[in-house]
Amino acid sequence: MNTDHDLDPGTPDVIALQAEYERKSRDAAQRPGARLDVAYGAHERQRLDVFSAGPHAPVLVFFHGGYWRAGSKDARRFPAPAWNARGVSWVTVNYRLAPQARLSAIVSDARDAVAWIDDNAGTLDLNVNALHLTGNSAGAHLAAMAATACWSDRQDRPTGIRSLSVISGLFDLSPLIGETSNEWLHLTEQTAHAASPIHHLPPSDLPILVGLGGKETSAFKRQSQLFAKLCQSAGNPVRMFESPEADHFKIIGEYGVPDSPLFAHLERAISDQN
Repeated sequence: MNTDHDLDPGTPDVIALQAEYERKSRDAAQRPGARLDVAYGAHERQRLDVFSAGPHAPVLVFFHGGYWRAGSKDARRFPAPAWNARGVSWVTVNYRLAPQARLSAIVSDARDAVAWIDDNAGTLDLNVNALHLTGNSAGAHLAAMAATACWSDRQDRPTGIRSLSVISGLFDLSPLIGETSNEWLHLTEQTAHAASPIHHLPPSDLPILVGLGGKETSAFKRQSQLFAKLCQSAGNPVRMFESPEADHFKIIGEYGVPDSPLFAHLERAISDQN
């Protein structure tokens, strides 16, 4: 069954947007000092890119979207120049994909990447005490699961996570059980609960930014509103915003546009903690 969680990445407009992101990312990859395809695990997908703005700069750690079965960090390098110009490091992360990997393994990859950055920040000119996790769509889900208060699969959650910013995310996975996406996610009620950020909230003192496009589907709007409400009820400082003219795919570009709503809100979220 298709619902308005199931978006079509094959429309001409979306294809053109993704091509633009890829072109700009190829340019960003040529920046002096860029460290590409750094391994945080043994699998070929367990790689990340580092664009450091210096050892004392705050660090944005970004997880790409793609419904957990597609996408690549290689096409999300493009925000690095804008953030580096503002004294912020940009790290973009790959992870294993469904259906070859189960969602629990994908969540573990996100946590492993953050833990690896925590362990190796000194060699990468990154500030281990100023990690700001972010992502869009499925990547927002992974950022939220990496920011959760308790990592059930490991004990060493990094202490340097300073904020969580989630854009157009998926936080309650139970509706996906009856949707087309479950053909590759293979969720049950138990595994959906275990992988849903609404059941595994961040520490109550962690500031949270929840954003989405004004032209998102009602399903994605409900997801963001629910997560924001639950975090706020738990005591988290929460800010929520909409980018009025953006949809699920267009808002990704705002990560690299300084005068956009997403960039401005994200910059404020970082500056508030640094």
